[in-house]
Amino acid sequence: MDYFRRMHRPSFPDLRLQLGIFLAALVLFVPFLGSVHLFDWDEVNFAENAREMIVTGDYLHMQIDYEPFYEKPPLFIWMQVVSMKMFGVNEFAARLPNAIIGAITLLVVFSAGKRYHGRRFGLLWTLVYAGTLLPHFYARSGIIDPLFNLFIFLSVLAMLRSLQGERSAMVWSGFWSGCAVMTKGPVGAALVVLTTVIAWVLLRKRMRLPWRELLVLGVLTCAVTALWYGVDYLQNGPQFIIENVKYQIRLLTTGDAGHEQPWYYHPLVVMIGCYPASLLMLRGLTSDPTESSEQRELRIWMIVLMCVVLVVFSIVKTKIVHYSSMTYLPLTFLASVMLDRWLGGRVAWPRWITLGLGVLCILITSVLAAIPLAGMNVQALLALPTFRDEFIRSAVQQPVPWTWVDVLIPCVLPIGLIASMILRRYHRTMTSIITLFGSVAVMIWCFLPVVAPKIERYTQGAAIDHYTSLIGKDVYVAPLTMKSYAHLFYTQRPYALSAAAHGIPHREWEPWLLNGPVDKPTTFVCKVNDAARWRTEPTLRVISERGGFVVFERIR
Repeated sequence: MDYFRRMHRPSFPDLRLQLGIFLAALVLFVPFLGSVHLFDWDEVNFAENAREMIVTGDYLHMQIDYEPFYEKPPLFIWMQVVSMKMFGVNEFAARLPNAIIGAITLLVVFSAGKRYHGRRFGLLWTLVYAGTLLPHFYARSGIIDPLFNLFIFLSVLAMLRSLQGERSAMVWSGFWSGCAVMTKGPVGAALVVLTTVIAWVLLRKRMRLPWRELLVLGVLTCAVTALWYGVDYLQNGPQFIIENVKYQIRLLTTGDAGHEQPWYYHPLVVMIGCYPASLLMLRGLTSDPTESSEQRELRIWMIVLMCVVLVVFSIVKTKIVHYSSMTYLPLTFLASVMLDRWLGGRVAWPRWITLGLGVLCILITSVLAAIPLAGMNVQALLALPTFRDEFIRSAVQQPVPWTWVDVLIPCVLPIGLIASMILRRYHRTMTSIITLFGSVAVMIWCFLPVVAPKIERYTQGAAIDHYTSLIGKDVYVAPLTMKSYAHLFYTQRPYALSAAAHGIPHREWEPWLLNGPVDKPTTFVCKVNDAARWRTEPTLRVISERGGFVVFERIR
């Protein structure tokens, strides 16, 4: 007990170090957040929820197109609302909460690493997390998962501390679990409970049954969530809870919205996307005779948490890349364990890790560099007999100004890897680690504002151009044969132009716009692949066709 209190009390040098970490994180994550449009669906989905809260003044209920939205609770949306109130309704404001959450996450991993392994390990874990591909990328996104993952991680850490003798930690575990549920739903508490139960089974000979901790967690999770769920229940009855449970079941049992992937999808995403930490993690799974009992317990809990997430979301039928993002925290911890042992001379650097890093680096660099190379050689690309997708063929013919700088930016990764290998050979161990993970951070910092906007031109640029041209205009707009939220956010649709304002059920809105007695100009957007059926509609005519999208106008 005294050990944890001593470790938890920060000294003045630690406070300065934590301030330095936080400011450095803001430099890494905040610049250029608004350099690229929000990506459909998830980024636009959450930002549109926040925008409609501001428009309607209803901050208790989530809405999409001014209709009830039952898929997520509101905690992250509230953060975006605050950001938009300060910086306007734009991409920067939608992504800023995650940049701040990313900075806070680095403080958490530093503190947790220092608590169990010392200051060097805390700094090492901070570097590894910030310099791993997907964790860094998600800190500059506008999706819910970074906040959700942080709350789950805090709850798991607090549960472990409680079982190690810090009684008050069980209260924090319940509080953070409730915050996770308020961010994304009951799966947050479920992951904490599963991790706790499985970890106890593995450590039951030296760790007591956590029945009291789980009881407190359940009570406090319900208490925290009741602050919103309870109010919503009193106003609207159990509708949100029922619809949200139906949504979770749909994700579990079906490949919702076409996101059905093979069982190995998430392990593959994590292995490639968490370069370079993913391979180092494998070496950190093993035990070490020098680790204390508390350190061993933390390592086992991190392994269990990572495996629980991978197994649960490999079973779930709907597989989206960020569903496995909770693994990034335990994965980078295990990678840091391996590096700390290597720095301390307790393990050698395995040759297979060097080989594996080289393979992953070549793969990632090739993919990222191939995009601008393809953009610079569009005609040769179009001549390929396998390049037949109509949408892609149309999209890549847009005048996107690719340069050799765009090709060279991904090459920072192999340069960093080679430099790290050379430094390691000359026994500059810490410098080699900083070089390896720093190269990833530098590459992403350059790639997102320079290359990502050009990629976005291909995926949705022409559609966004049309939507933004309609801001402030009294015009209906809707997508055809594709799921999208971009038309809502980028036209800044007012309530008067929604189905709700006309008393029309949402499922009947598109038919009404196509054939009903519309009282305003009406346009539709669809991908060129799906345009054939609409070209023959006598009530529609094409007014624009570029970038893989066709814009129709209703003529009568």
